[in-house]
Amino acid sequence: MTIATAAIGTPIPAAVGSFPFVNPQTGQLTEHGYQLLNAWHKQHVGMARMFACDATGTNTITLTPTNDQLLLEKYAVYDVFTFRAAATSSGDVSATVVPKTGSLATLKVYKSDGAARATTNDIVADSVYMLIYAPHLDGAAGGLVLK
Repeated sequence: MTIATAAIGTPIPAAVGSFPFVNPQTGQLTEHGYQLLNAWHKQHVGMARMFACDATGTNTITLTPTNDQLLLEKYAVYDVFTFRAAATSSGDVSATVVPKTGSLATLKVYKSDGAARATTNDIVADSVYMLIYAPHLDGAAGGLVLK
């Protein structure tokens, strides 16, 4: 499939007269470079993370983040796990994420309103879904909201 020219975004032009990021004589970051990296760090720390995952299972879904993902040691507020369903659900749905090392807790999966549990036919094989971690669900034990 070829992406239509109209669907391709316009590149950001190079800055003219911008502040140098690295000192060309020493190879060290300039003050501007430090400020920029600090701003990027603050932005990334404050945002929700998104993980592309491979999925297996029917009612207990095992999500394995693909290779080039952020370090995952625990569920964090509003983490998003995207996956293609391996099977159609036939009962109450739960999910667990298996990072490169260890395993995270198995959590209940809730429908998009977060009030009702996902169950039979709420997940359909070969469809793409997102699960969003919400710590307030399941009596503050945490749960995943299906989108």
